Amino acid sequence: MAENIFNLTTPHQYQCHVHHYHSRLSRLYVRVFQGQAQIPAFYLLFSDVGYVEGPINWQGANVSIAPHQECIDLMLETGMIGPAVLQFPDAYAAITDSVHLYVIETTKNSVRIIGSSVARLATLPATLN
Repeated sequence: MAENIFNLTTPHQYQCHVHHYHSRLSRLYVRVFQGQAQIPAFYLLFSDVGYVEGPINWQGANVSIAPHQECIDLMLETGMIGPAVLQFPDAYAAITDSVHLYVIETTKNSVRIIGSSVARLATLPATLN
């Protein structure tokens, strides 16, 4: 598993809050606060989101990328893809090769997000403020 993809020195000291989900564009915006700060230190933008599991608020910002097979397994479990992918993996490569399972371990549970990418943003687009 690729851990701490944003190389935060103390990821456990951050608070994360889901800020906005843009369903038409499948974008998930998360505000990330350091410690008890009232102003976000940065934002995370998950793109092409197909699945989100976890609370709206959580402690910890250690974003990891799970092994590809875990992503495929979760996509099968949730019905995002059908069992035919096991027989014809090349036929589904356009879908399965372009997504990742992002995992954020919190103090109480795991947040799991299936999407194509995640980016760290300094600010939000003006339309979301």
